Amino acid sequence: MRYFVDAADISHERLHDEVIIINLASGAYYSGFGTAADLWTLLSRGASLAEAASMLAIEYACDQKTVSLDIERCLSFLVERGIIQRDDAVSQRKLELALPKLERGGWSPPKFDEYTDMWDLIRLDPIHDVGDAGWPFATPPARA
Repeated sequence: MRYFVDAADISHERLHDEVIIINLASGAYYSGFGTAADLWTLLSRGASLAEAASMLAIEYACDQKTVSLDIERCLSFLVERGIIQRDDAVSQRKLELALPKLERGGWSPPKFDEYTDMWDLIRLDPIHDVGDAGWPFATPPARA
């Protein structure tokens, strides 16, 4: 099983050992370090669960079964939040998968922290949804 990132709704950037992911549809954003950043790098490039588990097990000198189980839990979180989607159509495609050359510690289950504190600001359309106070203040909702 492979996964894909819908570029229309998801923006992401890797910064050294961290990845930042913004769900533009919901306004939530996510941060992951170390193993989470490496997992995201592989998944966002189309790696299957098996390919990601194999590469991460080698990179972190850990048992592949442990890595695979940890990845499955993390994948459930990402799919549940609409960050990645299953993509059976690309299962046979040949991929160039590589991780950045970094010093890595031991394996730990990949984990993404979810933030919704900027939800309204991220979802704000700065051109159309502004009030008299200007950006970043949204137009007040109409009173019934």
